[in-house]
Amino acid sequence: MENGKEMDNYKNKILLMDTMEFLLKLPDNSIDCCITDPPYNISGYDNKKKIGWLESNSYWTEKKKFTKIDAEWDKFNNIDYEDFMFMVIQEIKRVVKPNGNIAIFGSYHNIYKIGYLIDKLDLKIQNSIIWFKRNAMPNLTQRMYCESTEQIIWAVNNSHKHAKNWTFNYKVMKELNGGKQMRNMWDITNTPAKQRKFGKHPSQKNELVIDRLVLSLTNEEDIILDPFMGSGTTAASAKRLNRNYTGCDNNEDYIDICNRRLSEEEL
Repeated sequence: MENGKEMDNYKNKILLMDTMEFLLKLPDNSIDCCITDPPYNISGYDNKKKIGWLESNSYWTEKKKFTKIDAEWDKFNNIDYEDFMFMVIQEIKRVVKPNGNIAIFGSYHNIYKIGYLIDKLDLKIQNSIIWFKRNAMPNLTQRMYCESTEQIIWAVNNSHKHAKNWTFNYKVMKELNGGKQMRNMWDITNTPAKQRKFGKHPSQKNELVIDRLVLSLTNEEDIILDPFMGSGTTAASAKRLNRNYTGCDNNEDYIDICNRRLSEEEL
């Protein structure tokens, strides 16, 4: 079966499925771009301590309703996490077309592992993007700098030697930036409450960040893959900007949020 016809089973659909199971079903070279936000392994337990001061601090737990990410999908030991992400990126490399773009989110918890694995798979890292969240959560421990950024690694799906003709819509980005070159430090607030009206996901990204990636790294009618769809921001952005999407999540509640957000995009 030709890739195009086979992709009809997945195009503009979000499936309730584990990431690797889903990726293994996609045909080779069938995706134009991957934009994804994998688990950061913040909830894992290798060398990580429970936050004792948080458990005993009623101001933050009761009044501010602060909760640390503690989800089963985000729990790995360090070795398993690296093995899992290597397999995921290897499959992304297989399904994305040669010289297609790959953008992967991370924080200091995991971004250096992600960069190492991308390099190990001989993909060309084109840029790192720093997302500065002006309204980030304050650091409550007072024992380190306030973490107010996330990072995005943009890679081209080819080796340093052979990468060519990747999509980068320079003029669109320059126009979006008021006639000046778009820089790789984006000052965009954390996800506002109005974007969570259909339900909350603990790591939901601001639509403005995803829109900027979609506009810069893809063209209209492209197929964008997100194998960690979460609350569906990648799919919603793709639909709004006249792109196609495909992806999965293994959480039925998040799939419901995705579908409700996508239904709103039709209005």
